[in-house]
Amino acid sequence: MVPGLLLAGALGVLTMTSEYTSGMIRATLAAVPRRPLVLAAKAAVFGAVTLAVGEAASFMSFFAGGATLRHGITAPALSQPGVLRAVLLAGTGFCLIGLLGLGLGAIIRHSAAAIAVLAGGVYVLAQFIGAVWHGAAAYMPILIVGNSLSTTKPEPCQGGAAPCPHFLSAWAGLGVLCAYAAVALAVGGWLLAPRDA
Repeated sequence: MVPGLLLAGALGVLTMTSEYTSGMIRATLAAVPRRPLVLAAKAAVFGAVTLAVGEAASFMSFFAGGATLRHGITAPALSQPGVLRAVLLAGTGFCLIGLLGLGLGAIIRHSAAAIAVLAGGVYVLAQFIGAVWHGAAAYMPILIVGNSLSTTKPEPCQGGAAPCPHFLSAWAGLGVLCAYAAVALAVGGWLLAPRDA
């Protein structure tokens, strides 16, 4: 699912920046002069599409993963505690990473630079920060998807049965990821208003 999350984020960036590259942003802003409304409409449509695709990818990954288990290993069932929630929230991660990319695209307005910031910040920098400062790892977007949204229970710490304190619960992780997307979109909408097309 990680490559799919990167693709969703990159598509979010391109949803915004491709109009700047082609010059079509001038026609869009002439048709809808209220610039934050343009970003809100893009976010609503793109968010709905990536949510649907993300849920489909999450369910396909779940069933494909169960089908690849060796003989004698029981695959998890959606009826088990926390499994359906984990599959649904993993699909939601696609939508939120995509909206984060859309916000970055509105902020940066250049496709390559925005994708580099997305990939560097969400993937590379998050891994580095998580390795150096374990407490901050819980708040990195890609690690939220991997350690909070797509798990059925907190992972035990090495050598112990107690959950590690640096992983957020599924709902707290969802809230933090929503906050990242909301801040990126809000800053993008704020910067979109005064800029020249």
